[in-house]
Amino acid sequence: MQQYELEAWLGDDHGLDEQQLDELLAEANEIDERYPDPDDQAERDAALVTAYRLKLEPAETVVAEYGQQLTAARAAVAVASAGLQQAAQSTIANGDFTEAGFARAGGIDRMTVRKWTQDQRDRALLDRALFELVRSHGMPAEDQDKLSEAINIRDTSSQATTLLAALSTHSIDYLSEEGRELVARAEKRARQIV
Repeated sequence: MQQYELEAWLGDDHGLDEQQLDELLAEANEIDERYPDPDDQAERDAALVTAYRLKLEPAETVVAEYGQQLTAARAAVAVASAGLQQAAQSTIANGDFTEAGFARAGGIDRMTVRKWTQDQRDRALLDRALFELVRSHGMPAEDQDKLSEAINIRDTSSQATTLLAALSTHSIDYLSEEGRELVARAEKRARQIV
Protein backbone atom coordinates (compact mmCIF):
# COMPACT_ATOMS: atom_id res chain seq x y z
CA MET A 1 0.00 0.00 0.00
CA GLN A 2 1.26 3.46 -0.85
CA GLN A 3 0.99 6.39 1.56
CA TYR A 4 -1.48 8.23 -0.67
CA GLU A 5 -3.72 5.11 -0.69
CA LEU A 6 -3.63 4.96 3.10
CA GLU A 7 -4.39 8.66 3.40
CA ALA A 8 -7.29 8.28 0.96
CA TRP A 9 -8.60 5.37 3.05
CA LEU A 10 -8.24 7.38 6.28
CA GLY A 11 -9.74 10.61 4.97
CA ASP A 12 -8.70 14.11 6.00
CA ASP A 13 -9.67 14.01 9.67
CA HIS A 14 -7.79 10.87 10.74
CA GLY A 15 -6.18 12.29 13.89
CA LEU A 16 -2.74 10.73 13.35
CA ASP A 17 0.60 12.49 13.47
CA GLU A 18 3.34 11.78 10.91
CA GLN A 19 5.02 9.08 13.04
CA GLN A 20 1.72 7.28 13.63
CA LEU A 21 0.92 7.56 9.94
CA ASP A 22 4.29 5.97 9.04
CA GLU A 23 3.71 3.18 11.60
CA LEU A 24 0.22 2.53 10.25
CA LEU A 25 1.55 2.40 6.68
CA ALA A 26 4.11 -0.25 7.72
CA GLU A 27 1.35 -2.22 9.49
CA ALA A 28 -0.91 -1.89 6.44
CA ASN A 29 1.79 -3.46 4.27
CA GLU A 30 2.27 -6.29 6.79
CA ILE A 31 -1.50 -6.82 6.78
CA ASP A 32 -1.51 -6.96 2.97
CA GLU A 33 1.17 -9.66 3.11
CA ARG A 34 -0.74 -11.60 5.77
CA TYR A 35 -3.99 -11.50 3.77
CA PRO A 36 -2.90 -11.49 0.11
CA ASP A 37 -5.90 -13.25 -1.45
CA PRO A 38 -8.63 -11.10 -3.03
CA ASP A 39 -11.16 -13.08 -0.97
CA ASP A 40 -9.40 -11.86 2.20
CA GLN A 41 -10.65 -8.29 1.81
CA ALA A 42 -12.87 -8.41 4.90
CA GLU A 43 -9.98 -9.69 7.03
CA ARG A 44 -7.61 -7.06 5.61
CA ASP A 45 -10.13 -4.31 6.34
CA ALA A 46 -10.76 -5.54 9.89
CA ALA A 47 -7.04 -5.78 10.62
CA LEU A 48 -6.38 -2.30 9.21
CA VAL A 49 -9.27 -0.77 11.16
CA THR A 50 -7.90 -2.39 14.31
CA ALA A 51 -4.38 -1.13 13.64
CA TYR A 52 -5.80 2.37 13.15
CA ARG A 53 -7.97 2.19 16.28
CA LEU A 54 -5.00 1.08 18.36
CA LYS A 55 -3.26 4.33 17.40
CA LEU A 56 -6.11 6.39 18.87
CA GLU A 57 -7.87 4.29 21.53
CA PRO A 58 -6.69 2.42 24.62
CA ALA A 59 -5.71 -1.16 23.73
CA GLU A 60 -7.89 -2.52 26.56
CA THR A 61 -10.98 -0.97 24.98
CA VAL A 62 -10.25 -2.34 21.51
CA VAL A 63 -9.35 -5.82 22.77
CA ALA A 64 -12.40 -6.02 25.06
CA GLU A 65 -14.73 -4.99 22.23
CA TYR A 66 -13.34 -7.60 19.83
CA GLY A 67 -13.45 -10.20 22.60
CA GLN A 68 -17.14 -9.48 23.13
CA GLN A 69 -17.79 -9.67 19.39
CA LEU A 70 -15.99 -13.02 19.18
CA THR A 71 -17.94 -14.43 22.14
CA ALA A 72 -21.22 -13.33 20.57
CA ALA A 73 -20.22 -14.79 17.20
CA ARG A 74 -19.30 -18.13 18.77
CA ALA A 75 -22.65 -18.21 20.58
CA ALA A 76 -24.45 -17.45 17.32
CA VAL A 77 -22.53 -20.23 15.55
CA ALA A 78 -23.42 -22.70 18.33
CA VAL A 79 -27.12 -21.77 18.12
CA ALA A 80 -27.22 -21.99 14.32
CA SER A 81 -25.32 -25.27 14.39
CA ALA A 82 -27.72 -26.80 16.91
CA GLY A 83 -30.66 -25.68 14.78
CA LEU A 84 -29.14 -27.09 11.60
CA GLN A 85 -28.23 -30.34 13.35
CA GLN A 86 -31.79 -30.82 14.56
CA ALA A 87 -33.15 -29.92 11.14
CA ALA A 88 -30.80 -32.43 9.50
CA GLN A 89 -31.82 -35.21 11.83
CA SER A 90 -35.53 -34.51 11.38
CA THR A 91 -35.74 -33.70 7.68
CA ILE A 92 -33.35 -36.39 6.44
CA ALA A 93 -35.08 -39.05 8.58
CA ASN A 94 -38.44 -37.90 7.13
CA GLY A 95 -37.11 -38.07 3.59
CA ASP A 96 -37.48 -34.33 2.99
CA PHE A 97 -33.77 -34.05 2.12
CA THR A 98 -30.87 -36.23 1.16
CA GLU A 99 -27.61 -35.55 2.98
CA ALA A 100 -26.23 -33.82 -0.10
CA GLY A 101 -29.41 -31.79 -0.62
CA PHE A 102 -29.45 -30.70 3.01
CA ALA A 103 -25.78 -29.71 2.82
CA ARG A 104 -26.46 -27.56 -0.26
CA ALA A 105 -29.54 -25.95 1.28
CA GLY A 106 -27.79 -25.29 4.59
CA GLY A 107 -24.51 -24.13 3.06
CA ILE A 108 -22.50 -26.69 5.02
CA ASP A 109 -20.21 -29.58 4.29
CA ARG A 110 -21.90 -32.91 3.47
CA MET A 111 -19.56 -34.77 5.82
CA THR A 112 -20.80 -32.59 8.68
CA VAL A 113 -24.37 -33.55 7.80
CA ARG A 114 -23.35 -37.21 7.68
CA LYS A 115 -21.73 -36.93 11.12
CA TRP A 116 -24.89 -35.36 12.55
CA THR A 117 -27.17 -38.03 11.14
CA GLN A 118 -24.74 -40.84 11.97
CA ASP A 119 -24.51 -39.54 15.52
CA GLN A 120 -28.29 -39.81 15.83
CA ARG A 121 -28.25 -43.37 14.46
CA ASP A 122 -25.38 -44.30 16.78
CA ARG A 123 -27.23 -42.95 19.82
CA ALA A 124 -30.35 -44.86 18.84
CA LEU A 125 -28.41 -48.11 18.39
CA LEU A 126 -26.50 -47.67 21.65
CA ASP A 127 -29.69 -46.72 23.50
CA ARG A 128 -31.41 -49.90 22.29
CA ALA A 129 -28.44 -52.09 23.21
CA LEU A 130 -28.12 -50.53 26.66
CA PHE A 131 -31.86 -50.94 27.20
CA GLU A 132 -31.62 -54.59 26.16
CA LEU A 133 -28.92 -55.17 28.78
CA VAL A 134 -30.82 -53.23 31.45
CA ARG A 135 -34.07 -55.11 30.98
CA SER A 136 -32.38 -58.51 30.97
CA HIS A 137 -32.32 -60.55 34.15
CA GLY A 138 -28.73 -61.71 33.98
CA MET A 139 -27.13 -58.52 35.27
CA PRO A 140 -26.92 -57.30 38.88
CA ALA A 141 -29.29 -54.44 39.77
CA GLU A 142 -26.41 -52.06 40.56
CA ASP A 143 -24.94 -52.54 37.08
CA GLN A 144 -28.38 -52.17 35.51
CA ASP A 145 -28.73 -48.80 37.28
CA LYS A 146 -25.41 -47.60 35.85
CA LEU A 147 -26.45 -48.63 32.36
CA SER A 148 -29.84 -46.96 32.78
CA GLU A 149 -28.07 -43.65 33.41
CA ALA A 150 -26.26 -44.00 30.06
CA ILE A 151 -29.49 -44.40 28.09
CA ASN A 152 -30.48 -41.21 26.26
CA ILE A 153 -27.34 -39.22 27.11
CA ARG A 154 -26.23 -37.06 24.19
CA ASP A 155 -22.57 -38.10 24.19
CA THR A 156 -22.20 -41.19 22.00
CA SER A 157 -18.61 -41.63 23.10
CA SER A 158 -19.70 -41.96 26.74
CA GLN A 159 -22.48 -44.34 25.75
CA ALA A 160 -20.04 -46.44 23.74
CA THR A 161 -17.56 -46.55 26.62
CA THR A 162 -20.30 -47.58 29.07
CA LEU A 163 -21.54 -50.33 26.76
CA LEU A 164 -18.04 -51.71 26.19
CA ALA A 165 -17.31 -51.65 29.93
CA ALA A 166 -20.51 -53.58 30.64
CA LEU A 167 -19.75 -56.14 27.95
CA SER A 168 -16.23 -56.67 29.27
CA THR A 169 -17.60 -57.86 32.62
CA HIS A 170 -20.95 -59.42 31.71
CA SER A 171 -22.01 -62.19 29.37
CA ILE A 172 -24.80 -61.69 26.86
CA ASP A 173 -25.61 -65.39 26.65
CA TYR A 174 -28.83 -64.84 28.61
CA LEU A 175 -30.21 -62.50 25.93
CA SER A 176 -32.50 -63.65 23.15
CA GLU A 177 -30.92 -64.28 19.77
CA GLU A 178 -32.31 -60.97 18.54
CA GLY A 179 -30.95 -59.22 21.63
CA ARG A 180 -27.49 -60.76 21.16
CA GLU A 181 -27.44 -59.62 17.51
CA LEU A 182 -28.45 -56.09 18.51
CA VAL A 183 -25.81 -55.90 21.25
CA ALA A 184 -23.17 -57.34 18.88
CA ARG A 185 -23.94 -54.62 16.29
CA ALA A 186 -23.81 -51.97 19.00
CA GLU A 187 -20.54 -53.36 20.35
CA LYS A 188 -18.97 -53.25 16.88
CA ARG A 189 -20.07 -49.64 16.39
CA ALA A 190 -18.98 -48.69 19.94
CA ARG A 191 -15.48 -49.97 19.21
CA GLN A 192 -15.37 -47.75 16.11
CA ILE A 193 -16.50 -44.72 18.14
CA VAL A 194 -14.01 -45.01 21.03
